[in-house]
Amino acid sequence: MLNFTDIIVFAGMFLLRFGVPAAVTVGLVYLLKRLDRRWEAEARAYQATQKSAEKAAEQPAPQPVQRPAPIKRAPEPTLPFITPPARETPRPQPGLAAGQAVEHCWDTKGCSESAKAQCAAPSHPERPCWQARFDAEGQIPEDCVNCDTFQRFPLM
Repeated sequence: MLNFTDIIVFAGMFLLRFGVPAAVTVGLVYLLKRLDRRWEAEARAYQATQKSAEKAAEQPAPQPVQRPAPIKRAPEPTLPFITPPARETPRPQPGLAAGQAVEHCWDTKGCSESAKAQCAAPSHPERPCWQARFDAEGQIPEDCVNCDTFQRFPLM
């Protein structure tokens, strides 16, 4: 027969077996929901700052401030025994030097206007044609490798 002590022990064990895990689960759910609300608030604040930054970027840029001309100073005297280091002048690219007639590949190949519009070389006439195509396409095309211009001036 069951007495009062046995019923209390049975109820306590039942509560210990099912009540404690349920309480821990409820506590974890509460803490995770609180964390989720905090993260959502941070995300909303970040989105608001992004939108305000986008609106500021869309507004016209302020006009530059006119500053007075700098004060001209007398040049510092140089010591007679110290010579300034010699500056190396940049070498002009072969075939593109000033005063030289440049043969463009689209002229020598006789490319049509539609072919010129699709090619990167005519839009950068200051560079060798194969260099412009390499920069645009990421590789040197096969027809450039066999070209006389590339064979004479292989710059990278």
